Amino acid sequence: MAEGSKDVSASQAGDAAVDDAYQAARAQFAARRSYKRALRRARNPLYFSARSLILLVLLVIVASAATLALVYGLRGEPAAGGMEPVVQIATSSSGAADSVPSEPPEATAAPAVKVILAAETPANLILEGPAIPTVIITNTPIPLSVGASAAVHGVGVDKLNIRNRPSLTDSQVLFREAEGKRFDVIGGPQEAEGYTWWQVRDPQFQVEGWAVANYLRTISENTGQ
Repeated sequence: MAEGSKDVSASQAGDAAVDDAYQAARAQFAARRSYKRALRRARNPLYFSARSLILLVLLVIVASAATLALVYGLRGEPAAGGMEPVVQIATSSSGAADSVPSEPPEATAAPAVKVILAAETPANLILEGPAIPTVIITNTPIPLSVGASAAVHGVGVDKLNIRNRPSLTDSQVLFREAEGKRFDVIGGPQEAEGYTWWQVRDPQFQVEGWAVANYLRTISENTGQ
């Protein structure tokens, strides 16, 4: 029994010695590898191990893929292409006298213009009716006189007072007339209170009165005789 135990102990001791030798050899191999790697790095500062190179390549590939994805995402969908212009060529025969040009597009067509042709006036047409006198108010005042025609002039937005007597104080205003009103001179002149007065009659309503000459202007009538 004791001898068997000794054999087991010897076997375990042998296994332990083998394991120790294996660990020592492995440590020696790792030390040599470290020594060789350190020696290469000392000789070449740019030296990289195979594992480092593989990791670097993978990192570059991932970064490139991420960059491309970002660029395509920012670009978005391409804009829709514009409509191609359509060119229309209108042709017409050179010898056609009644050729009609093609109408412009609806958006740029000019508005239609309606032309009305008047009938021709006969050469022997005679205009009948009484002659209408032409009233001319000249810039150069023509002296007032009895029998002449005069118009209210120079009152502006006011009206001219037509009085029952040639006076400002001892008279009454019969009516008032605006700029351009026409009168027939039937009497005068008379001097009173520093003014020259003329007696006038309204040819439309046949009313009479006296007006200051400062606001009357003679009318020149041209009857065409």
